[in-house]
Amino acid sequence: MEFNRLDIKEQFNEVAQKYDKQRAKLIPCFEDFYKIATDLASLETDSPRVLDLGAGTGLFSSYILNKYPKAKITLIDLSENMLDIAKTRFQNKPNIQYIAGDYTKFEYREQFDLVISSLSIHHLNDSKRNIYIRRFIQ
Repeated sequence: MEFNRLDIKEQFNEVAQKYDKQRAKLIPCFEDFYKIATDLASLETDSPRVLDLGAGTGLFSSYILNKYPKAKITLIDLSENMLDIAKTRFQNKPNIQYIAGDYTKFEYREQFDLVISSLSIHHLNDSKRNIYIRRFIQ
């Protein structure tokens, strides 16, 4: 089933304020979900360039930033309201960039050391999921 981008954007704009609390209740082993993924992000640099696809409120990025405080993180999400929450979360962090847009269509001019995504890629149909895999995973 293909999800309509505008529908997704509207849905996430509506739930932005309560999204993190809902996530904590709905995801079994919530803390482990993010901690394990963060532990697997083993890099040779202490200041990686990180791209967070479908970043939402920046929750996953906050775990990465705790592990790599010097990281430069780019968050991209359809929902401006979700990114507003991320901006509040990272308000004292100058190394964060925000992009309101569709990460499947965005022209990435920068290279990244790490590409992360949490609970977003399942919204893509198979062909778009394959584009993601070919583009970012080598």
